[in-house]
Amino acid sequence: MNGSFPPPWVKRVALAIWNGMANAQRAILIACAAFVTALVFSEVWMRYIFHYPGMEVEEVAALAAFWLYFVGAIYGSYERSHIKAELVHLVIRKPRGYAMVRVITSLITLGLAVTMCYWGCDYFIWGITQWEVSRVLRWPMVYTQASIFIGALFMSFYFLVELVIYVRQVLGKAPIVMPYQER
Repeated sequence: MNGSFPPPWVKRVALAIWNGMANAQRAILIACAAFVTALVFSEVWMRYIFHYPGMEVEEVAALAAFWLYFVGAIYGSYERSHIKAELVHLVIRKPRGYAMVRVITSLITLGLAVTMCYWGCDYFIWGITQWEVSRVLRWPMVYTQASIFIGALFMSFYFLVELVIYVRQVLGKAPIVMPYQER
């Protein structure tokens, strides 16, 4: 044993899980987007060509859209492509100071995501206890409500990973990349 920590096999397993999660998110996004598109297309045909209200299609589309939105938010957190207004590098030119600001903003982002996770969990538990069902198909609404909690949970995880990366930069254990160097 070479004494490295963690052992190489742990790194391989962690990387496989990390990449597997990203691939699953991409697959869910593609499937949900195609499904919602097909549902909206079919609903237009049903309403305007066949004069059928198609309320059940709206319920299915809402369920798929909720999952599409929240898995999209998860994937945006994974890619770090979520909306952010980053102008700090124009004011703070020193890489270490910039990294400190990124730690603070990551802490705030993580705090907000954890708060959303807490509220999403409450809403999910409430959905289980109340067991609301949709009007037409009588599907449990908890299927839709679960997307909020699961989305917030995974976003919190990715924001925690981002925070760890920035803390490592501040501590000098990882290189600091300024925005003008990212191109």
